Amino acid sequence: MKKIFAFILLGLPLAVFAEQDFGVNIPEWKDFAPKAYADVQAPRGLSKWNPNVVYWFERRAEFQDTLDACRSLEASDERFSCYEKLKVEQYKLNNDYNARLEAQIKGTTSIPGMESRTDNMIPINGDIINNTMRWMPSEFR
Repeated sequence: MKKIFAFILLGLPLAVFAEQDFGVNIPEWKDFAPKAYADVQAPRGLSKWNPNVVYWFERRAEFQDTLDACRSLEASDERFSCYEKLKVEQYKLNNDYNARLEAQIKGTTSIPGMESRTDNMIPINGDIINNTMRWMPSEFR
């Protein structure tokens, strides 16, 4: 009984460090994907026509392949740099995705003349005053 208890006490800390790779935080998919796509599965049925599901599924597959390649490296320094490259790549892909979404939203919901901050001046009796009642998109970012 003492041997089992000693094994549990010694094995528990090692189990915790096994997933952390001795102090190196291993990237996880849930850190990069939106909550709706954190557990995305292979697109089937109507979901295969949804471009968002297809995009996030393909990205998850690429992420897992790269993560497996990083885990297979022998040297810890190489493994650490591989994890860091993976994180940087995923953050870049997230920025690109968010920029595409913002451009799509701006293209479909933009009101003409609302993009410029110079068009909120109103001439009244020869004086130009600032229109404070008009919403400016840059004020809410």
